[in-house]
Amino acid sequence: MPNLSALIFKKNMNILYFELLKLRKKSRGWLGPILVFILIMTAFPLTVEFLNKDLEQAFFSILWIAVLLVMMLATEDIFLEDYNDGSLEQLVIHTKSLSFIIGAKILIYWSLIGVPVSVIGSIYCLGITSSHETALLIFPVLLISSYIFLNLFCFGNSLTLTKGSVLGTLITMPLLLPLLVVLGKVVIAINLGLNYFDFLILLLGVLSIIIVIIPLIISFVIRAHLE
Repeated sequence: MPNLSALIFKKNMNILYFELLKLRKKSRGWLGPILVFILIMTAFPLTVEFLNKDLEQAFFSILWIAVLLVMMLATEDIFLEDYNDGSLEQLVIHTKSLSFIIGAKILIYWSLIGVPVSVIGSIYCLGITSSHETALLIFPVLLISSYIFLNLFCFGNSLTLTKGSVLGTLITMPLLLPLLVVLGKVVIAINLGLNYFDFLILLLGVLSIIIVIIPLIISFVIRAHLE
């Protein structure tokens, strides 16, 4: 049994390593969304005529929308390529822990896209607000929210695997709206110095549920597509 467990673990790690290499080689899959995020955040202060105080207030709305858009672009064909070349079917046949592979695949995408976007977003926050404290407080919120966005968009794309990503986005949007409301409250909490860590714990709680449930649901959805 220990040898069998070790073999299964090694096999899963090989699959994950292959997924990492595949995403790194497909530069448009991870570099494209990051460049889009930089373009949005750079264009925002150049295309408005706000005073500095008004610019700070509008910045966070643009920031959340930009992160949401980038995570949507990043997951546009996260399962489609594997579905078309048959590798997704092979995973379903030969892998018992499909939900683990899917969760790890989402984690890889977040590591190469969500983490850099969070770092860049914090840097832009520092530049716009001129506040080191605000930038540091926004950074963990960006990390958590980008991971949640990524999971939810992956769920939407799995539902419409053969019907296009637009329909998946429309299905996912109602799930994202409460999170956007919470993110708006987080900004208010940071500005007023109230209940920031309460909101952070709330976001972490939501994330801890999502990273367990979403890959499990996606695995069932993908199996249904392949039957």
